[in-house]
Amino acid sequence: MSGKISKILVGCIFAFSLVLICSVAMAASQPAQIVGTKVNVRTEPDTSSSIITKLSNSRVSVVDGSDGWYKISFSGKTGWVSSDYIKVLTAKGKINANGVNFRKTAGTSGEIIDALSKGTSVEILDTLSGWHEVKVDAKIGYVATQFVTAASTEQKSSRSTTAATLEAEDTEAADDSAASEVIAYAKKFVGVRYVYGGKSPSGFDCSGFVGYVYGNFGIKLNSSAASMYSDGIKVSKSALKAGDLLFFDASSRKASGVIDHVGIYIGGGKFIHASTSNKQVLIQDLSEYRGKYIGAKRVM
Repeated sequence: MSGKISKILVGCIFAFSLVLICSVAMAASQPAQIVGTKVNVRTEPDTSSSIITKLSNSRVSVVDGSDGWYKISFSGKTGWVSSDYIKVLTAKGKINANGVNFRKTAGTSGEIIDALSKGTSVEILDTLSGWHEVKVDAKIGYVATQFVTAASTEQKSSRSTTAATLEAEDTEAADDSAASEVIAYAKKFVGVRYVYGGKSPSGFDCSGFVGYVYGNFGIKLNSSAASMYSDGIKVSKSALKAGDLLFFDASSRKASGVIDHVGIYIGGGKFIHASTSNKQVLIQDLSEYRGKYIGAKRVM
């Protein structure tokens, strides 16, 4: 009899562990932006812990948070970043179980606002110690992270995508969405006059325009075209994505290789920039631009 009981207990423990693992796997990550260059990513949420790597103005996913730190996922790795150097972005999600408690504060002792049903749409505002701060209609409260599934993840999981590929696709989708916002914002300034040293909508030069656009999204870049080339990560011309920065030598027909012009790639072989020769912000085909292409950098 005792043997049977032991087997039953082992089976129950295994089943419970399986449910727990599955619940955690379904937890929604949250898109975020590293704000700054060479920001330390650490093994633990502490300035004395080891540095895994340094990130510059990169898009990442937040998977947890604790006391002024965020645990992030990037390139198949995880680590901790101080909240001073990260901007958490809102994300859409859905409740993945019935009767999920929606609380006023994070934690099981928090007062229950409502019990949410499976499929309820939420807006994820922040993540802290296993809890998502979410907005449901006009109400804001907290739900345990394992009961929230990112909307994009839910769609992709129907294709039996692996967890690693899923995370990469979700990050790419978030990047595409962010790039669309950047480009839409940049296009608002088409026609604004070119002014040497200009950094505002009253007049832009090339780096002033790029810096102003990205500054609106919390991404601080170096001030000149040449110094901006040290921001972000290098991207080959064949792998360009909308939102990438393009760098040129526009100083002479001999093309000395000195970087003195920058613009924003918008896709389809086109880029937007504050043109010196045309005296305004405009959209132009790369094939038509006379400056020598130097390279590209990805800053988001």
